[in-house]
Amino acid sequence: METIKHEHKKQLHDRISERCAQLKLSLAGLQSDPQNAASERARAVEDALAALETHLSGGWDSVDEQESASLTRWLESSRFLSDAAPAAPPVERTVQS
Repeated sequence: METIKHEHKKQLHDRISERCAQLKLSLAGLQSDPQNAASERARAVEDALAALETHLSGGWDSVDEQESASLTRWLESSRFLSDAAPAAPPVERTVQS
């Protein structure tokens, strides 16, 4: 197994940490709303976080080129899951004369 360069590993670690935090916030938001707690989106976020945990089960020290490639694919596949929850319905405004 090839080792990856320290700079690349640090950058990957930072990107993974940021995405993980975004997903956890997104999941917390979804779970705080009873209508969204068991939604397909919430399950997808949970699955993405579980996959990340599996990828990192050996810790960052064991991340080699192959695992680095897997983590890069994970970043790509999870990028739309951290978007804000669906917007609230628009507020109707009445015009006063």
